[in-house]
Amino acid sequence: MNLFLQALLTSIIVWIGFLDKAFLHTFFYRPIVIGPMVGLVFGDLSTGLEVGAAVELMFLAVIFVGTAIPPDETISAGLAAALACATGSVEVGIATALPISFVGQIFRQTRNSTIYEVTQRQVDKAAAEANPKKVILWTSIIPSIFEYLFFGLPVFVGVYFGASYVQSFIDFIPTWLIDGISAGTGLLGAVGVALLLGSVKDKSAWPYFIVGFVFASYLGVNMIGVALVAIVCVAMNYYGDKKAMADVVYEEVDDEGAKSYQVITKKDLWRTFRYALAIESGNCTTRQEADGFLQGMIPVLDKVYEDKEERAEAYQRHCELFLTEGRMASFCIGISCAMEERNAKVGDIDVDSINSIKVALMGPLAGVGDSLIHGTLRPIMAGLACSMAAASNYTSAIGPILFFLVMTIVGMTVRYIGIFKGYEGGLALVSNLQQGGMLDRLTKYAGIAAFTVCGGFISSLVYVTLNVSYTQGETVVALQEVLDGLMPNLIPLLYTLLMYYLIDKKKVNIILLMVFTIVLGILGVVSGIL
Repeated sequence: MNLFLQALLTSIIVWIGFLDKAFLHTFFYRPIVIGPMVGLVFGDLSTGLEVGAAVELMFLAVIFVGTAIPPDETISAGLAAALACATGSVEVGIATALPISFVGQIFRQTRNSTIYEVTQRQVDKAAAEANPKKVILWTSIIPSIFEYLFFGLPVFVGVYFGASYVQSFIDFIPTWLIDGISAGTGLLGAVGVALLLGSVKDKSAWPYFIVGFVFASYLGVNMIGVALVAIVCVAMNYYGDKKAMADVVYEEVDDEGAKSYQVITKKDLWRTFRYALAIESGNCTTRQEADGFLQGMIPVLDKVYEDKEERAEAYQRHCELFLTEGRMASFCIGISCAMEERNAKVGDIDVDSINSIKVALMGPLAGVGDSLIHGTLRPIMAGLACSMAAASNYTSAIGPILFFLVMTIVGMTVRYIGIFKGYEGGLALVSNLQQGGMLDRLTKYAGIAAFTVCGGFISSLVYVTLNVSYTQGETVVALQEVLDGLMPNLIPLLYTLLMYYLIDKKKVNIILLMVFTIVLGILGVVSGIL
């Protein structure tokens, strides 16, 4: 097999890995799977397994959380394994793995903050027209092409022209540009959090934003802990409202009557399941999984809303920022399907509550998904796969196959339960919450949870470090340490509030704010401030 064909097939394998990240998420994209696949292309399974296992262990504890983009393990494993096989040296592959991963990180940051911001605007236009074909085009098809251009094509070039050219390209990128883009990307999370704050209609919950911020920034509580704090805040409000709720006389709800409006079938839910596989496709920095969420809702929205204007309003409802663990997002989709159906057929749903409930569930679902799937099951299974590969002296691919099968089954099972059981639970939810103002209170509680979680997001999604110091007597004092002593995450907080003010009050174009933030990061690094 000539080098051109090997380079082409390697680029396709890496491309499929990135498509797997965006759609199926079978964990095909992990190094322990990518490595041996590339090894087979070169007829050297042993080298592919060895490099794949080595790179997998390098990234074993790296978890993609929120908007923080870590070095990319997929392009790293694909190119490193190919270079190792082509040169006959595992050391060459492993030596280039880490720097290549940083290039992949830059490409992902650039893709999310530029190209996918453009595709997001097109999805917004398609949503305003209630045009499902255009939504799918700009959510799934166009991003899939860019996945190859950003990741498959560089791999082809890297494999075809060899390790020396890859290293030359890495060395060619100015350090200040890399650091500047990284600094700007760290602040881009503020735009997304600001958008999320603006989507919560009940502004009376602002004090809970401070609660979430204090717990995360001052006490170092992680997002799972912040989600628990949000639950406590909601519980306190619930018990405060309990007396009023006790005075309400509820009517018996006829379950069959409550479902008399139901038009969504299992066939529709299976279509929703398939459409929702794109939950992480085209994810831009400011909206994250909004496009994929909207695509998942298309089968239900198109069926329950006969009036095009109402359907367009429903499409646009689901263009708001949405971010949680991709598999767990299916629960939000299932519940939203039930609520949209009730709103379309009965009309007694406060549409603001649909997004409020989505926002309230984001934090808890992300905590469960990230900790159990990415933080526990995946590292354990990947470690086992690496151990099995090493035990076979890198001659058997049983370990990677077992890893792939287990992760695929778990991921698809969670998605199925989320869509089908989420919908069933949503039916019961909207059937029984109409009485006594319960839905209004639930919307209020969802707003409390949303603001609390957003406060916690400041420390996990928005980050910047000042590189400024001054002399006090004979002591050199770092300004960042002074600010942290005054208030941890002060600059991320202020920048987020500034973005909220500009977006919500001044209606400044989001693209302009994105560009401004990236340029600000570059200028900060060049000037030595960041």
